[in-house]
Amino acid sequence: MTIEKINGVDKIFNNKEIKPVRKNDKIDKSDSIEISDKAKELALREKYIKMIKESPEIDNSKRIEELKKKMAEPDYITQKLIDDIARRIAESLGLL
Repeated sequence: MTIEKINGVDKIFNNKEIKPVRKNDKIDKSDSIEISDKAKELALREKYIKMIKESPEIDNSKRIEELKKKMAEPDYITQKLIDDIARRIAESLGLL
């Protein structure tokens, strides 16, 4: 069985007219994204974690031993030292 020319369907497949592609000079460059506050917070947190992991180890053992020896001396803890520590604590809490 052969089917020939069915009411102009043949014209669809044999369309020889070629239309050139038009260049669109009017490009809409208004795309945008919005990053949530939670995503920004997580990104910042990841950045800090990476910085901490990549930072070199600090050995404070010598300094700690020196301070322990100083604190063992009876004249190290003076009223001036106690007042200075109290002032620093109050400043860090925003009381001064």
